[in-house]
Amino acid sequence: MRNFIPLELKKILNKNTVIISLLFLTIILIPWIQTAKSIDVLDDEGTIHSGLGGWKILRERTVEGTMTTDYLLQMKQNYENSVDKPYIEGEVDTDRKLGKRLTFPHDALNWELNFPYIKYRVLDNSLNLTDEQLSNFYVDWKGSFTEYLSTEQNLFPYTEKQIEIISQKMQKVPTPFLFKYDSGWEYLKIGLLNTIYLFFMFLAFILCEGFSKNSSKGIDKVTLSTKESRRRLLSYKLGAACVFSTIAYFVYIAIILLFITAVYTLHGWDSSVQIGTITFYSMNQLQEGLLYISMGYFSTLVVTHLILFLSVVFKRGKLVLALSLIYFYLVNTYQMGRGALIEKVMVFMPQNFINNLIGIEKLYFVGNTVFPYVFVALFLGTVYILLSRIGISIWMRRYYLQ
Repeated sequence: MRNFIPLELKKILNKNTVIISLLFLTIILIPWIQTAKSIDVLDDEGTIHSGLGGWKILRERTVEGTMTTDYLLQMKQNYENSVDKPYIEGEVDTDRKLGKRLTFPHDALNWELNFPYIKYRVLDNSLNLTDEQLSNFYVDWKGSFTEYLSTEQNLFPYTEKQIEIISQKMQKVPTPFLFKYDSGWEYLKIGLLNTIYLFFMFLAFILCEGFSKNSSKGIDKVTLSTKESRRRLLSYKLGAACVFSTIAYFVYIAIILLFITAVYTLHGWDSSVQIGTITFYSMNQLQEGLLYISMGYFSTLVVTHLILFLSVVFKRGKLVLALSLIYFYLVNTYQMGRGALIEKVMVFMPQNFINNLIGIEKLYFVGNTVFPYVFVALFLGTVYILLSRIGISIWMRRYYLQ
């Protein structure tokens, strides 16, 4: 009986699987390649460089360090004398005249430093702060979240009590932060969010016939020939599908990491996650990156179960594939949409289980206890998996009779 999972895997692995895998690998890499090319940066002399070569200049020009007061004052001085300032402050208009979209080494740092002092939190990568503001940065940063989360601005659905709890936690965030070039880790998160739906579409192509009648290799006749095999067929099919999804996911991640290492590098793994993510959880970029990869895998298991549930219900691979593709496309299209209904629904979608996992923009409360979205996603995903298994076990009776 232990050989049934290999038999199910044999049913999945065929020439079509290889062709579809190569096709989707190419499609998945397209957004990454386009992002890698869409960069314009300045070298030390102020010459503009575009494309892949720009990332090397961006790394080389980054001044790294622990964000103490002395460091911040030095960064202000560097900004005053930099080739970037005329472009950042609009004295040189390359955006319209040259069609350039310049990226600067200290964008993330400057946005973070400006955060406590910009009323509506509009991104600002200039650094025209006073010495006093820089000296008081951490005090001002920790104290600015009450206003940022205020229900008066209608940005977040938190009560005054909940905002007070969040603000108290922000007061306990360890400082100073560590700033480093860490574009690779940022693009890992962005890239996962932008391509995971393509990976799920790939799984739909491969797994859509998981429970459809397919006797080309005689497997159905074997697996349904005894009471014991019928009783355990569910675990065999789910086990084989999860094994395939696991291998496919980590191949997908390995390729992404290789691409990121080649273009952006994985430098800055120990930089503070607070730079670019508004959170009271003290993590570095490596820890957050592993969290996103883990949640991507968990989402993969959830989607695998959902696809197999559709397969056992409809028993028509093409119909299951069509439904899955429409669903994944619609969720990806509207995941950033605005509107009460969309925002309430999207939190339940597996594709969003890797979106803003620890930020204060997506926190949930049980009494006075606060949870980041990652815990909500884990709970929802576990419920989906259990319901899918229960639903499949119920529908398996029809599978036996047809």
